[in-house]
Amino acid sequence: MNQKRKLPLKIKISFTAYVASSIDGRIAKSGDSGTDWTSKEDWFFFQKSLKKFDAVVVGHNTFRITKAQLKKRNTIVFTSKINKPKFCGSVIFFNPKKSNFKKFIKSQNYKKVAVLGGPKVYNYFLENKILDELFVTIEPVVFTTGVPMFSGKLFRKYKFSLVSTKKLNKNGTLLLKYKYGN
Repeated sequence: MNQKRKLPLKIKISFTAYVASSIDGRIAKSGDSGTDWTSKEDWFFFQKSLKKFDAVVVGHNTFRITKAQLKKRNTIVFTSKINKPKFCGSVIFFNPKKSNFKKFIKSQNYKKVAVLGGPKVYNYFLENKILDELFVTIEPVVFTTGVPMFSGKLFRKYKFSLVSTKKLNKNGTLLLKYKYGN
C-alpha cells in the first residue's frame, strides 16, 4: 500500500525592524548616544509593540547603551567578538559570520523577532532578505551628522511598499509601516 507521508509544516518566522530616525535619516547623534531625542509617543508605540515578540536582535553598541532594558527579554546581540553562540541568561551573543542565523533562530523556537539596530544589523537583515516589515518613526529633528539608518558598503536597492502612515503627535512625528518587497 502506497501511503503519502505528511510533511511537517514549514514554520514561518517573521522579522520586523523598528527604527527611530531624524528627518535626515540619522538614528543617533553618535555611536554612544541613545534615543533620548525621540518622542514619548514613539516610545509608547515601541514598548507596546515589543510585547508581541519572542526575541529582539541588536548590535553590540545598541546592547551596550540599552543593556538594562534588554536583559528583561530574550535578546540576541550580534557581535564579531565570538565564534559560537554564547548564552548569558536571556541574552545570547551571536556572530552571524560564524554561525547560521536562520538555523539558530529555528532551534530557539522563536516565531516573531524584532530587529532593533544599529545600521550593521539592519543591513544584515536586508542583505539576507529576511526582513518582513519595517517601522520607521520620523522625528522632526535634523542632526546633519550622526549614525545613518543603514550602512551598506556596496550600492544595492531594496524595495519596500508603504502599508500605513500615522501622525503620532502635534509636533509632526510620523510612524511609517513598510512591507518588504512589492
